[in-house]
Amino acid sequence: MNVFRFELRRTWVGVAVWTLVMTGLLAGLITGALPAFLESRAGVESMLANFPPAFAAAFGMQMDNLFSFGGLYSFGFLYFSIFGTIMASGLGLNLFSREKREKCMDFLLTKPRARGRLFSEKLLAALTLLVVSNALFIIESLALYRAYAPAPLLIGHALLAASSLLLTELLFLSIGAVIAVLARKIRSVSGLATAIGFAGFLLSALHSLLEEESLRYITPFQYYDTAKAFFNGAFEAKYALIGVALTLGLMAAAYARYTRVDIPAL
Repeated sequence: MNVFRFELRRTWVGVAVWTLVMTGLLAGLITGALPAFLESRAGVESMLANFPPAFAAAFGMQMDNLFSFGGLYSFGFLYFSIFGTIMASGLGLNLFSREKREKCMDFLLTKPRARGRLFSEKLLAALTLLVVSNALFIIESLALYRAYAPAPLLIGHALLAASSLLLTELLFLSIGAVIAVLARKIRSVSGLATAIGFAGFLLSALHSLLEEESLRYITPFQYYDTAKAFFNGAFEAKYALIGVALTLGLMAAAYARYTRVDIPAL
């Protein structure tokens, strides 16, 4: 059995649905909200001024650049990240707990295939799905940027900003994989993945509300800051390095556990 092809067949539909949701949300935000914001800026500013400052902070609204392509894109990116991280953590949970959930872990012993190869094929399937999903998202982002952003266009900045979704999803894929191999039982992949995604959102909102720099070290949605990428052309190095280190470290931990854990008796 080719585990890579098997996992692709079992999971591609769910990833396709999430990708359609994210690309549809992006198209609606830029084609619908951006022109309306620009045409009625005074009215929107007046309306938003009536909300408490904490409201704007919690939902990622930065009034100094909200009325621009990059500002609105960065605002919407918080919500794209929720969908993307639910999808990515769900992939990790699903692929690396499948045998456990379906009570066929003895498959690992009866088939002449090393556990390390099984893990690698599952990981390759997850990476393939995430890369294809994000390629579509990035292509759409750049097309909308060309269509709606005023000159001069900074395509490199826009590309870096759009790619932050993939980097964040890779971190949540590794979180899902670690939980999958450590948990004794996964009752609901979708429920747990949703909880993980919203936990990331709540941490981001808490950091924005309290403005405590120390909280950013535990806020995965802000390791790859989309606004910084759009307006400065680079992520903040120390947070990006934390994100990369966590992704690699968690995936290495998941690999070690998956390849060495004892198979429970059925």
